[in-house]
Amino acid sequence: MYIGSVVVVAYFWRLRQAYEFFKRLNIPGPPPILFFGNFLELIKSKRLSISMKQWTEKYGRIFGYFEGHTPILVISDPDILQDVFIKSFSNFHSRRPFAFEEQHTKKVHLFSATGLRWKRQRFVINPTFSSAKLKQMSPVIHRCIGIFMKKMSEQYNKGQPFDIYAYFKRFTMDTIWSCGFGLETDMQNNINNPYLIFSQNIFNEDNTFRILVLLSLFITELNTVWLKLYHISNFIRYWLPRIFPLTRKFIQEIPDLWIIRQAYTMMEKRGQMASTNRTDLIQLMLESASNEDLIQDDKASAVREEEKDNEPLFIRKLTKHEIATNIYLFMIAGYETTSTALSYITYVLATHLNEQQKLQHEIDTHFNPETDDDMPSYDTVLQIEYLDMFIRETLRMYPIAPVVVNRQSSEDFHIKGIGTIPAGTSIAVDMYSLHYDPDLWGPVDPHIFYPERFETKRHAMAWVPFGAGPRNCVGMRFALIELKMALVRLLKTYSIVDCGDQTCKPFVNLKEYIVIAPEQVIVRLQRRDEH
Repeated sequence: MYIGSVVVVAYFWRLRQAYEFFKRLNIPGPPPILFFGNFLELIKSKRLSISMKQWTEKYGRIFGYFEGHTPILVISDPDILQDVFIKSFSNFHSRRPFAFEEQHTKKVHLFSATGLRWKRQRFVINPTFSSAKLKQMSPVIHRCIGIFMKKMSEQYNKGQPFDIYAYFKRFTMDTIWSCGFGLETDMQNNINNPYLIFSQNIFNEDNTFRILVLLSLFITELNTVWLKLYHISNFIRYWLPRIFPLTRKFIQEIPDLWIIRQAYTMMEKRGQMASTNRTDLIQLMLESASNEDLIQDDKASAVREEEKDNEPLFIRKLTKHEIATNIYLFMIAGYETTSTALSYITYVLATHLNEQQKLQHEIDTHFNPETDDDMPSYDTVLQIEYLDMFIRETLRMYPIAPVVVNRQSSEDFHIKGIGTIPAGTSIAVDMYSLHYDPDLWGPVDPHIFYPERFETKRHAMAWVPFGAGPRNCVGMRFALIELKMALVRLLKTYSIVDCGDQTCKPFVNLKEYIVIAPEQVIVRLQRRDEH
């Protein structure tokens, strides 16, 4: 009893010391509540990004808050962010780890990798998204868009408002499976397709996972225990349905493992082929595959690709485990983000008629509006400047996943006017304050949709929906070309019609977990050749 009391007292004393973190640095922020930190405020607001913006308005461009008793430094000063993300990248090369990420396993993907392991993976994966490779993938993207356009034709013929977001999700997932694995899944026509179901279920985590995440957040000292329980839970969910098939009604197969298993199966099939001219992501990565089970990322074992004095040392290969997990990463990163971006763009098109007509006019100057099968090439799409500005302005006003744009310091770091920030400090970006800052985005009010503001050069850190610096989103170019090709095909044939409250209401209370998204996007289509 006595020992237990001492442990409890010592633990809460440690918590109080943890909550002095920002006070010691003279950094303002919302006062934390013992054990919970500022988590209860976040639950009440339901929107982390909005809470950050409100705290920035109250405490300034640099402040701190607590998730449990983990300190998070929030910055919206573009000059300091430029130091963190670009100039001092060597000190901020890692992201803040997500719950249950393990760095010392064989299956670490680009998003989670750190140090030389990240550098090696990024070097190998970067060429996968080069202009030449994206050009090779464009026929696959067009095939998926063609199916999507048939679904739009069906909805147009019904003449009723409909949820276009649901179709965007199926289209983007179809594109990812096609470009990632080279598979034609027919998921746009079949909503019961297993590839679609398992892919969507990744974002529907079970209650056990959510509880363990909260425990890891509030009682970080026992993270080893929570990780063990997480593995035990996965072990049970994987094996129980196989041993006792009747339990499949109650226990669903883990979607993450199912998708990774498809990647291993596809790699095995490709390995049995004598040769292939496929240009999907899994094939492009296999061209850099290593026979090793685990690559030791240290300079002693590294090799040079070119003999240059300034060239860093590391092996230019991926293990098959890394290929599988990076294909999985591409799936989860490219599905909901791209479909949500399309949903915001559609909402803006419906509610800004003049801008929609201007965009259609520019599209018409590059294509024949009376020819449905006139598909835009990669090079032609890149020439439509107003389309690029339109997309960028939408992502400025409606950032998709600001929570993933963060860094963690590997060494102590001095911030001018503040002091020295200890190694291991997590740094988050208040993206809403950046994207709506009148000093960065004026003279036109940042709350007004105005694509032409991108004709003016802005601060390097003013627009960061894809992150910034060497660790920005590696798939950004793929996402943008997919968006542009789909929008050109859609707007060449149809106009997006606003349905009043049905269209606007879902955007009043957006849902935020990792991605900020509406529940639905209700619009109506009108053929341009009929009015």
